[in-house]
Amino acid sequence: MFSDTTMGRPKKNPTASSSYSPKKIQNLDALEDIIGEAEPLWGAVLRRFARLSRIYGFEKVETPLLEDARLYENFYKTSPGLLKSFVSAEVRKQDKAAIRGDFLPGILRAYYQHKIYEKSPLSKWAASGFVVKRDEKENLISDYQFVLEVFGQFNHLTEAQVIGSVWEFLQALGLKDSVLEINSLGKEECQVAYSQTLQDYLMSKKYQLCDNCNGHLQGRVLNVFRCDNLDCQALLSEAPAVLDFLDEESRKHFTNILEALDELGVPYQLNPLYAGPDGSGKTNLVIKSKIKGETVIIGEGGYHEGLMQNLCGKNYCCFGFVGSLSKVRQLMEFNKTTVSREQGSDVFLVPLGELASKRALRLFRDLTAEKISVYDHFGNIGVKNQLKQAETSNAPVALIMGQKEAMEEMVILRDVKSGMQEIISYDKIVSEVKKRLGR
Repeated sequence: MFSDTTMGRPKKNPTASSSYSPKKIQNLDALEDIIGEAEPLWGAVLRRFARLSRIYGFEKVETPLLEDARLYENFYKTSPGLLKSFVSAEVRKQDKAAIRGDFLPGILRAYYQHKIYEKSPLSKWAASGFVVKRDEKENLISDYQFVLEVFGQFNHLTEAQVIGSVWEFLQALGLKDSVLEINSLGKEECQVAYSQTLQDYLMSKKYQLCDNCNGHLQGRVLNVFRCDNLDCQALLSEAPAVLDFLDEESRKHFTNILEALDELGVPYQLNPLYAGPDGSGKTNLVIKSKIKGETVIIGEGGYHEGLMQNLCGKNYCCFGFVGSLSKVRQLMEFNKTTVSREQGSDVFLVPLGELASKRALRLFRDLTAEKISVYDHFGNIGVKNQLKQAETSNAPVALIMGQKEAMEEMVILRDVKSGMQEIISYDKIVSEVKKRLGR
């Protein structure tokens, strides 16, 4: 069911040329390097996501690049056709693995496998990284996804907070034209009743539907709402709305979510004809934008209890958002977003000469012990070049130490912006730096 790619020890090619040139080796097509130093937009996206996760209390988690292929088979068991895009890898003859093509399955697996539900009543996780799949023509395609997921005992306020954090993240990156559409599918009982009604409605019009939507009539009927065919969209606009099938509890829950988003100042559009991916339940949302008139889906959110049920047979409460940082960066580029270089370090350390460099190592240690971030350059590029580098780094303070200062246990403190400087004894330099930084 997976696209087959064998990973293992490469076989020797006797006809291969004996010449070797590293300069000719480049990344595979469609798989890119992310280097924040060379790509300012990527640097801004990654820094902002890391900051968002920290501020909102999400714990960073990492899951393996390779997973047991059965993980994805269980995850997509209601939509087995999606497995065709995954890339498989034979680790051992008896084991079949799959390269990560979606971040969420590994996140959910890690939660139940390590029994986090026994250790914490509420868990908030953040993850990001590459995913790789194949398209219909067997070409590799990659994305850089991000996930914010909450597990355990939480209510509509935590749910709204997750949505608000994603919205704040996008706004901070200048994606002001983003649109948040939201709907509720209700509890499983509501979805079953609605799905039957929707199926009855569409069966009488199946000849007006595309082949994909006709296929959905035999599976998850709600997937018809994910079709981009304009004729299908027009037909579905007259279909019964799921909101009319919500029970009192589901209706109250959805109302509470909307009121919480109002309180947070997060704008939204009700879309009663939106349904998230397979396994999504209750609150469903999507955030969109446009590039040259084409709709770009930044990400989707919802309750993932159905997916958890597919994976481990238990219904752990979990809600989250899965988005694409690659598309975020693409939108920023399309919008011609400019990002200013952020202050990378509090202090720029300028050692001059061998003895000064050795002393500067101790100074580096003493400063970082006080949670002061330091940029250092121990190369022989000269004081003028180093001070120029300090200015571009946006560090407010530069500490200069030459041969004379090293021998006398003194340090030159320079205000990078004004250029004013003074000589301070080594034993007072850390406290003086903290004072200049307002700490």
